[in-house]
Amino acid sequence: TTDADNSLTLNLGIDSLTGASPSGVAPTGEVQVLTSPSGKGTTTYPANQLTLDDTFKDTRLSGSASWSQSAFGDDTTVNFGGSFSKEYDYLHLGLSGGLAREFNNKNTTFSVGLAYSGDTVQAVGSAPIPFSGQDAAKGSDSESKNTLDAMLGLTQVISKNTILQLNYGFSQSDGYLNDPYKWVSRVDASGSIVESLHEARPDSRTGHNVYASVKHSFADNKVLTASARVYSDDWGIDSYTLDTRFRVGLSGNTSIEPHIRYYHQSAADFYVPQLNATDSLPSYASADYRLAEFDAYTLGATYRWGDKKKWRLTGELYTQDPVATTLTAGQAGLDANPGFDAVMLSVGVKF
Repeated sequence: TTDADNSLTLNLGIDSLTGASPSGVAPTGEVQVLTSPSGKGTTTYPANQLTLDDTFKDTRLSGSASWSQSAFGDDTTVNFGGSFSKEYDYLHLGLSGGLAREFNNKNTTFSVGLAYSGDTVQAVGSAPIPFSGQDAAKGSDSESKNTLDAMLGLTQVISKNTILQLNYGFSQSDGYLNDPYKWVSRVDASGSIVESLHEARPDSRTGHNVYASVKHSFADNKVLTASARVYSDDWGIDSYTLDTRFRVGLSGNTSIEPHIRYYHQSAADFYVPQLNATDSLPSYASADYRLAEFDAYTLGATYRWGDKKKWRLTGELYTQDPVATTLTAGQAGLDANPGFDAVMLSVGVKF
């Protein structure tokens, strides 16, 4: 809802997620039997097969509310908001606030924002102790992490059809940052797994990012949006993202918007496809494919229609192409991180 000086925005979302994900256990020429996260079952994997956790299935309920109003004169707007999301093993609660001030006959806008979230991880079978084995005792039933995000932004009207946006972002996370369902294997020279251990990540993470976007409106009801983002954190991950959307107005209140995105990241300092069984354990280690070096490509489109109720249908194909990993001679022909493709479909309505 909106009036001349105030606006209230409410969002509600339901996501259904399913699929298989690499567990982090190294591939080997031997049959493997792994215990499920709950400890109540096992899965047998044939020799030379990547160990995928295909039990993942979840429904996530999320919502957010934000209030914006004029303050300190007509050129300044403040906003406050809250957010939540709930999965069967994860709870997110967040608060945010910001301020935006217009200058230069409202052609320039400077904004600042701050957000805090307190999340609770309630892993199936309790949170594992880092570097513990399959039969080791688990840790507490729930773990927590806190995240603080800050943003500085500048929006500049270049012409009546072109807008430039520049942002700097800072993020600081502390607490339980492990994935309770990921493993890392210790492998000997013959390619046999000596043991598989729960991963161990640092308990803090600090990141910085710079974002730039240009939006241009053409005379024939077409809008081009192009953006670039550079990110770096103290886990050793550096990344950049290039994103382009081209919205084309069709008859009535309908439009189509093709979307192309390219992403590249370097590996975290502690990412390893596996550990050498003769070496002592490092301080941190993870075989999670999301922490590896890879390129990712997204190709899709969004179709919009409706007047009072504005509907959206988005379909996208995502491909992740990792850098090849080096295993032992005993694992010749095997790949701990072969990459994957994903098809994503979402529907939304705004009223």
